[in-house]
Parts: sequence; structure tokens; C-alpha cells
Amino acid sequence: MSWPIGLEGARALLAGLGLGVAFGFILERAGLGDPKKLVGLFYLRDFTMMKVMFTAIAVTATGIGLLSLLGVVDIADLSVQPTFLWPQLAGGALLGAGFALGGY
Repeated sequence: MSWPIGLEGARALLAGLGLGVAFGFILERAGLGDPKKLVGLFYLRDFTMMKVMFTAIAVTATGIGLLSLLGVVDIADLSVQPTFLWPQLAGGALLGAGFALGGY
């Protein structure tokens, strides 16, 4: 069987799947699946979600920096998608409203 996306693409998809499952597991272990904990951030009482997400961003940035220093990743090859402000604001508002209703 040949992969329509090629072997490198298949490896990238498998790596992304594995990292996504690991990240979801970590989020669940941190208690971010509990709606009350999520709503606690909206009420400025529980900052667990902010701490976990900031830690994830810091670990990712450090990992990319180290991989770049080791020559494994070329930062010039990484792309940053453009920001579409209004759709992101609308999506964030809908997601936030869903979390708030779920915690209520």
C-alpha cells in the first residue's frame, strides 16, 4: 500500500497524533476537563488553566529553540499563519460562552 501523502507526511501525521494525545492527557491530568475549574478562570479565582497553557507554550518554545540549536529544525522553514481577527474573536466568544454554560 502506498501512502498518498508520502512516508514523511505519514510520519508527521503520526507524530502530530501522538503529541496531541499526550497533550490532551496532560490537560486532563491537570484537571482542565472540569468545567468548574475552567469557569474559575473567568471569575479570576482559579488560574490553573492559565498556568498549564503558559507552561505548554514555554516548553514548546524551549524545545523548538533547542532543536534549532542542534540543527534538527530550521526555524526559517516554520510558518506562522496570518491572524484573522474577527473570526478568531467570534470563535473565542462562542467557545468562552460554551465553557461558561458548561460550568454553570
